[in-house]
Amino acid sequence: MFRRITPPSDLPSFFKRFGADGAGHIAQTARHVFAHRRSGDRFVAGASSAGFARPDLSWPAYAGLVPKDGLSPIYHFFDRTAGGRGFASKITRADARDYRGGKLTYDEHDGTDFVCPPGMRAVCSAPGILVATRNRFLRGGLTACVDHGGVVTQYTHLAKLTAEIGEPLERGDVIGLTGHSGFDMVMGFPWVPPHIHFMAWVLGVPVDPFLRDNEDVHAASWHHRNDPRPSGPLAWDPPPLSLRDISVNPRSIERAVALCKSDSIRAEIEAATSDAGRVAIIEDSLHHDRDEWPSEARALDFRPHGVHKRVELTLPLPASEYTGARVADAPWTRPPRSA
Repeated sequence: MFRRITPPSDLPSFFKRFGADGAGHIAQTARHVFAHRRSGDRFVAGASSAGFARPDLSWPAYAGLVPKDGLSPIYHFFDRTAGGRGFASKITRADARDYRGGKLTYDEHDGTDFVCPPGMRAVCSAPGILVATRNRFLRGGLTACVDHGGVVTQYTHLAKLTAEIGEPLERGDVIGLTGHSGFDMVMGFPWVPPHIHFMAWVLGVPVDPFLRDNEDVHAASWHHRNDPRPSGPLAWDPPPLSLRDISVNPRSIERAVALCKSDSIRAEIEAATSDAGRVAIIEDSLHHDRDEWPSEARALDFRPHGVHKRVELTLPLPASEYTGARVADAPWTRPPRSA
């Protein structure tokens, strides 16, 4: 049923894969989380949060096991009710629905979670260029941002980055090593499975690459409709981008930096090595760090409007280990029979 993988020798130690800087860092973060939970504005939990415990998925993955059929379990889909519209770190299923009408998601979840053992290679899902990383312990730990020309993909909960910022990437090229970084993985261990939280953004807005039966393909959907498969370069793939190929608005970047309320986020943006990287960080922060921005910043245009070219996505896991993905429904997540 399972086969064991051999983790790479350069994988960080187990505790470093959580991305925490010691017990003091975890304690400080916990105080921040519980303060917001008391006010009810962020980090909301409820009875439905118990359904996040999936030892059937987490224990084999933490043991370094991959399903023999090579299908990565999908732990959560994108929330079609509120995903991409807001972000309050909710771990409830009050209103959430996945693209099928089921509850294999949670409120405001803005990506797809592919279960994999720590140390698995995270690979590029389409030709692009690695423009930035973020490492926010309260929001998924180490995250890589790849720009495909208006469409950006993100790979979250990484243990290590192996590609270089500014490096052009072909489909299937290795970006980094998967892990279980971030506060949510610390709090969920060992019940929440290690996974890649994979996101697709179109013009700064997270979108679902899975499609309902009546939906047309959009600028960031799976190459094999609703069937993410691993792949190396495809015959019709364009060459990887260079930074010159990515159009952004420097004036909007300048204005956003001036408007940002957080000194640490402003410094993060200014430290990026390119305007494309600055925009990727700003777009991510406007969504995930909403309290740090005035409404004026969200009205800025960072990219030319209109993405006409579809980016066909493939599984962000290597073809050497995976053949595809499977839905990992629990009894409480299955869609209605009529759906």
